[in-house]
Amino acid sequence: MKTLAMCALVLLLSGGAAQAGDGISITLDSSDPRTELGERHDVRDARMAITSRDGSTVLLLLDDVVAMQLTDRALDRMKSEKKDPNFLEELLIAGVKMAIGKSIEYPIEKIRTMDYHDGALRVIGADNKPVFTEVKVNGRDVLREFSRADVLRFANALRRR
Repeated sequence: MKTLAMCALVLLLSGGAAQAGDGISITLDSSDPRTELGERHDVRDARMAITSRDGSTVLLLLDDVVAMQLTDRALDRMKSEKKDPNFLEELLIAGVKMAIGKSIEYPIEKIRTMDYHDGALRVIGADNKPVFTEVKVNGRDVLREFSRADVLRFANALRRR
């Protein structure tokens, strides 16, 4: 099982100097080694993009990969609890924003299928297993946060690609 190390750093925020709402926590598990951490993408560069119902996550169809990342809105909510944070707190917030301002990517050529199954987005990889076994933001299952209609439109765009 592959768990991204950045998740541990982000979990520290829920009780620390920076917060977004009640804190930001991210959990990602993928048993597929082709799942990688990538650079943040501009949504305008995507062939298609869908946003989760809670507005925290966006799924992007790019030229070579399908990417998932926090929305700009989710990143913007991250702030210091203090009205006048000190240098160290500002540095911590900037570093964490940079760490969570990445994307999770999976190569399009390795996707066998994408669909909406049991109320959730499902991406099946080349080995015929789910690519993502768990993706949570603030305890919410992101894979269940995309609407059925959006997932089906995205899957159709992926097939046409």
